[in-house]
Amino acid sequence: MNLNKISNFIKIKRKELGITQEKLAERLFVTEKAVSRWETGRGTPDISLLLPLSKELNVDVSGLLKGEENKKGKNDVEQLIEYNEIVKTNKYNFQFKLIIFFYVLSILSFLFYLRFEYDPNIEVNYFIRLLIIVIASIFVIIGNRIYSNNYVEKLEDKKKVSKLSHVIIFIYYVILLFNMGFFARYHSIDSYNLIPFQSFINILKNGSIYSIIINIFGNLFVFMPLEYFLIELFHIKKFSTNFFLSLGIVLLVELFQYIFKVGVFDVDDLILCTFGMMLFYIIYTRIRKR
Repeated sequence: MNLNKISNFIKIKRKELGITQEKLAERLFVTEKAVSRWETGRGTPDISLLLPLSKELNVDVSGLLKGEENKKGKNDVEQLIEYNEIVKTNKYNFQFKLIIFFYVLSILSFLFYLRFEYDPNIEVNYFIRLLIIVIASIFVIIGNRIYSNNYVEKLEDKKKVSKLSHVIIFIYYVILLFNMGFFARYHSIDSYNLIPFQSFINILKNGSIYSIIINIFGNLFVFMPLEYFLIELFHIKKFSTNFFLSLGIVLLVELFQYIFKVGVFDVDDLILCTFGMMLFYIIYTRIRKR
């Protein structure tokens, strides 16, 4: 069985019928990149797509597997078995190893983050710890992007891969959030502020640049990724629902910090975090509409 012959045959038959790669992809509910891979020999159609592909190209499955029409050869069962074995062999190629490599890098980066976060003898800057989580997330995205571009054919599967990326990064983010707010605190704190903008003004007047960045801009931006996950992962897209859910989440975090003495209950944090989430919601939804 000659895979190059099959890829050329798919390309020739598609052009004979005057169908674009995009149109063929739409009819088969696969990605346009999948069709491109089939025709360039960089990939092979999944065995479940052979029948619908042959129908779209007006050939039988036997002719598709031989890469030519009206030629006698092996029976259909033998061809399918041989094709399946070739597909399995080609699956674990360089791209597959590259995907595993990026997944391993992501896991190692996340383990380094946990080491820095939970070992009191290691002092690592807040921004460096945050950067490590970002790097771990980027490795996940790269790995899944390579997988999607080289192995995923069906649009439904492409959505699943995208969702998997969101789920993994969401887990990283939630752990980061809990560490920042609760688990990685080593000192008991018993304080609160119920006067709006009091701590905000005090930090601007008396705080250092670092404290201003952490307490004001940190609170403004820290929950923005959560708003993204609410929209994209949990599909909560209505503004009012997002607002009350965001307010409730931040309020629970502040109450938890105060009750368990791992942080200050500060109404200014409540205002800044909720405002940051809603600001992200407005900007992100407008960008998506455009």
